[in-house]
Order: sequence, then C-alpha cells, then structure tokens
Amino acid sequence: MYEIIEGQVLRTENSTIPYTWIRSKEPAKSICIMLPGLGYTTQRPLFHYSTGICLNQNIDVLHINYQFANNEHFKKLPGPEHEQWMYDDIKAVVDEVLKERSYDQCFLLSKSIGTIPMAMEWKQRNFIHNAIGIWLTPLIKMDKVYQALLNTELPSLCIIGDLDHHYNKEKISAIITNHLVDTVVIPNTEHSLEVKGDTLATIDALKEAVKHIEAFVENHKI
Repeated sequence: MYEIIEGQVLRTENSTIPYTWIRSKEPAKSICIMLPGLGYTTQRPLFHYSTGICLNQNIDVLHINYQFANNEHFKKLPGPEHEQWMYDDIKAVVDEVLKERSYDQCFLLSKSIGTIPMAMEWKQRNFIHNAIGIWLTPLIKMDKVYQALLNTELPSLCIIGDLDHHYNKEKISAIITNHLVDTVVIPNTEHSLEVKGDTLATIDALKEAVKHIEAFVENHKI
C-alpha cells in the first residue's frame, strides 16, 4: 500500500515548488526522483508509466512539479542563472523530503530541461546516493548534459528520438562508447518521443521507451 503526500517547498519569495511524494507504508530501499520537462509534466505518459514501473518494483517516487514556464521572475533571468535556479529548487525539495525518510538507492529520472539540473547533480553529488540515471530526450547539445552522459561512472539509460531537435548523431555515437550507458534511439520520433501525425506509431514508440525503462529499473534496483 502507498500513501500520496502532496506538498510544496517555499525556497524564496519568488520560488515555490510543488511536489508529490508517493511512498510505501513499509519503508522502501529505493526512491525515484522525477524531473519533468518545461511543458512535459509528470502527468504525461512517460512519467505516468515510469511511476507505475517504480511502484510495481517497490520503489518510492518523488515528482518535483516545478513550474518555471509560469514564473515571471525565472523567465527574466539569463541562461546560467536559469540553470542554478532549477538546481536549487530541486535540491530544496529533495532535502525537505529526504529528511523524513532515508533510502539506500536513488534513481534520478529526467526529461528535456530536467536533464540540465540532473547533469549538475551528476557532477556535484549533493543529494543523490547510490545513484542510477534515466535520461529521457536529454539536451545533449548542451555541453554539461553531454559531458555528464559521456563521462558518467553511474549506470544510466539514455532514450532519444532521431528527429529530436537535440539529437546529434556524433554525440550519441560517442555516448554509446561508455559501457555504463544503455543508449536507445527511437526512429522517427521527435522531442516528446512522438511520431508526428501518426498516433498509433506514437503509441508503439512509447511502448518501446517504456519497455527499456522497465528492464533498466528491474536490472538495477536493489
């Protein structure tokens, strides 16, 4: 049985971050912290099904439901300050939640813009412990994201579409050389891992992505 805790963290007067913590009533060993995209929320299919996969494997889930697109103060900042703001928001929520329950393992699952603060934590390691990474449509044209995946010493899954505007064949070929990264390129899909104009093909692409996520989680959970 699980309990769902809805809360929010007030980091500054300009930054309030909602979250949803789905936790087992019997302490779990692992948690999956999920970082959505700018418009691709934790209610969208990749997160919905990934949440189900984790719960089926007795892994607690933390959705960090930041709302950067609606924050006028955030939008006025230059790029580097955007990145630090995102990271600080996420760390504030994780610190708040994890003070109540400790875990032996942390999955960090991110999509799109969420891969930026994930890459920052991959380097800084301020809050992840015994970490496993799931990178969905990572922004590999950004050097910090690319370098995080290329040089990671932590088991990771990278899923991207070959029509994604952040896809780069040379960078993906380089990431594949890291044996700790399971790299999956889904043909004919864009940044949302959808096939433009073809709903059934999109469902097939989603199924392919979810299949890889499920196998990866099963292989690496403790």
